[in-house]
Amino acid sequence: MNDMSDIPQDLLTQSIAGRRLDNKCIILTGAAGSIGSFITRQLLREGARVMLTGRDQGKLDDFMSDLVSEGFEETFMVSATGDCADPEVCREIVAKTVAAFGPIDVLVNNAGAAGPKFTLRDIPFTEAEQRAADSDQTMFDSAMNLLGAPWNMARAAAPHMSAGASIINVSTIFSRTHYYGRIPYVVPKSGLNALGKGLALELGEKQGIRVNTLFPGPIESERIESVFARMDELQGVEPGSTGKEFRDLMITTRTSDGGLEYKYPTPTDVASGIVWLASDESSALSGHHIEVTNGMQVPAQSRSQLVSWPDKRLEDLSGQVVLILGGDDYQEAVTFAERQIQSGARVMLAFRNLNTVGHARSLVQSRNLGDVQLSHLDPLRRESVDRSMQLIADHFGRLDGVILLPQKPNGEYGYSLTTANDEDVANFVRDEVVAPVAFASSFARNMDQLFAEGEPPAIVYVTNPSDRHGNLMNEIIRASVEALIRGWRHEDETLANTGELPWAVQPNQMVRYDTEDKEALTFAADWAATLTNRVRKMDSINLWLPRSIKRSTGKSSMPSSISRVLPGLHKGRTAVITGGSLGIGLQLGRFLAIAGARVLLSARSEGKLAEARDEIVDELRNIGYPRPESRVTILGGIDVGDPDALDRLHDHAVAELGHVDFLINNAGISGAEEMVVDMTRADWDRTMEANLISNYSLIRKFSPAMKAGGKGSILNVSSYFGGEKYVAVAYPNRADYAVSKAGQRVLAEILSRHLGPEIQINALAPGPVDGARLRGSAEAPGLFDRRGRLVLENKRLNEVHKAILAGMAAGFDADGVMSLASNAVDGIDIDALPKPIARLVLKIRDSGGMGNSSQYLMHMGIAAKLMTRLVRAGILSDEQREQFL
Repeated sequence: MNDMSDIPQDLLTQSIAGRRLDNKCIILTGAAGSIGSFITRQLLREGARVMLTGRDQGKLDDFMSDLVSEGFEETFMVSATGDCADPEVCREIVAKTVAAFGPIDVLVNNAGAAGPKFTLRDIPFTEAEQRAADSDQTMFDSAMNLLGAPWNMARAAAPHMSAGASIINVSTIFSRTHYYGRIPYVVPKSGLNALGKGLALELGEKQGIRVNTLFPGPIESERIESVFARMDELQGVEPGSTGKEFRDLMITTRTSDGGLEYKYPTPTDVASGIVWLASDESSALSGHHIEVTNGMQVPAQSRSQLVSWPDKRLEDLSGQVVLILGGDDYQEAVTFAERQIQSGARVMLAFRNLNTVGHARSLVQSRNLGDVQLSHLDPLRRESVDRSMQLIADHFGRLDGVILLPQKPNGEYGYSLTTANDEDVANFVRDEVVAPVAFASSFARNMDQLFAEGEPPAIVYVTNPSDRHGNLMNEIIRASVEALIRGWRHEDETLANTGELPWAVQPNQMVRYDTEDKEALTFAADWAATLTNRVRKMDSINLWLPRSIKRSTGKSSMPSSISRVLPGLHKGRTAVITGGSLGIGLQLGRFLAIAGARVLLSARSEGKLAEARDEIVDELRNIGYPRPESRVTILGGIDVGDPDALDRLHDHAVAELGHVDFLINNAGISGAEEMVVDMTRADWDRTMEANLISNYSLIRKFSPAMKAGGKGSILNVSSYFGGEKYVAVAYPNRADYAVSKAGQRVLAEILSRHLGPEIQINALAPGPVDGARLRGSAEAPGLFDRRGRLVLENKRLNEVHKAILAGMAAGFDADGVMSLASNAVDGIDIDALPKPIARLVLKIRDSGGMGNSSQYLMHMGIAAKLMTRLVRAGILSDEQREQFL
């Protein structure tokens, strides 16, 4: 129960019949029309002072005479004539109203003609087409009359309206339904719906002005019956079908002579709604859409939200042809083209002006997009559309998809509806409301003539992204295009049902401005390609991008190709990987985790493992795996050359994972990187322990449980330089590494007979792999840098060693060898040296090598190896070695 006793009397709104609009100043456009005349009488009856507007002064004068004869006060009425599509006329109407009655309390945008009554393909867009069709308007005339005029009136009136004032736009319920053959009427009316909401947002905050939109249904009259009868005839359906279809949407019956029945609303119903919205009784309402339809059940918008990244795995546009009509933001158009091309499509990229074509051509070339056809296409000129369509037919012979972007990017018409200038309004209506209809009209004609066979193309209108200023302009475009698509779909379905068309198109509109997500453009472009694929067809007209792509899809960015293929492949399985912080080990861990396995990465460096884990977890989160942190664990401090570390790894893996399905022996070391003659036994053993014996040790630890469980997989990551079964690969200065890698391969071959069939064991032998180990890092040089230095150093070592041995054969003794410790070639007495050594010194001095290589015989590392060789050969003693160094 609502207790009203505590509310002061002055806050209780009183509804006093006959005086609800006492002395309110109201502008009513279309005041003498069929519904306008009812509204005028109701407003005057409620005490309003009314500015009556229309296009015919004689008709207005006669109407006002009738009103006076009916008893209405002549002083409560003034009139003005003109076409409100002309903003100057609107300003004159406002000025005359203020002069007569003072500040404006209510503006009722009621005027509006029916527009050209033609199906999409026959709508007139030029004066020549208008004359040929015997029409009273072009599509642009209709759009300016039904959308531009209310906009102009609101812009002119708002500065002269006080807080609490009301603007009422009279739309139609048919702006939300199909209305056969009336696209020129419903498209601007749908735009008017969005205009009203935008004005409410803008004027409500700035001036306290409320704006609402009234939606009359079909009005009880002989006229509506004749309109519906004509629609029945055009659609080839039984007489009365259209009327019955709309009455069936109603949920309220009304009394008649025969009792209760479904009837259309009356003009008085509409007028009463206007009076209420004009009165203070509706002071709390703004931005609302009020339907006067006897409860017609019509959705406000046909919409769905795209809540997943499109699955590209089955998307194949090979051989398909796509036309993209871009606007001034050519970069966005090129991005849409790029995503189509990546899926195999051939693209014609067209723009409204030639300068943009040139800019786009440069961008296409810089992105290496291949043979993209670029063209100029003006959607407002039929001959331009015809020429482009004929070019597609001649060049490609087919058309599978069409993508249309707005003419202008955000901000080109400003962001405010009330402060937009006259030119902006006219250009906006022409380029963003009329042009999409014009393209659809010419396109449909050409499809009928050039591409009647096959399946219909996928057609996607795309809005601008968010303008970050409320998207008031963007919403008008969206609403207008939605009405176009609804009418186009219905007309094509009707023609297809009667056999006049082989198929019906099903266009969509992708709405991008509800999100500021950085991935929104890629997300939209990928969805456009998916719709071109024509496997997924969306019944809803508007396909909205989610406000947060990550929250809605579970992915913060577009998954990579591998991330689309692998998920779920190894779900529920587990893997242990040694050397998992970098390179091959990291990528194997990443792929297995993406495939659904739980992964344990081990390595020596805890810090690098943590970085690797974070990287993989982020990717798993983007893909959409639940609890990604639990899917990747790490164990640092694992040196595979240490038997105790291997025990710890096994125990930790069993504790963390339970059963292990995959064992990947990836960890290893580069080896001593010495010639065999210079290598120590300790170095050799260290390489074998880390690269080979560790593999055997871990296989012994994990394989029994795998065998008992009936399945398992073991991979030894060997190397191409370990050779193949029947081919040896020379790897100078790396004998220990090559032998250990050959051992890994042979170990897998031998154990496969004993571990199978339950356990699969293989060896992988990659060549040089791009990555940190190959390229190097701030911490260590890469493989090629190390190899280059090693080759040059060993070459110098071997040259010096060879020259000394040759010199000793010629009488050079240990003391002579010790004399070479001076090292600097300029300080060595060449005449005192045997010829082999003298020639080498001269060769080095004259070589002109980089750095110190031409100034000194050797550096400390080379000298140490040389001395070790000579000591082992018995040429020098240990004491002499130390003295030399």
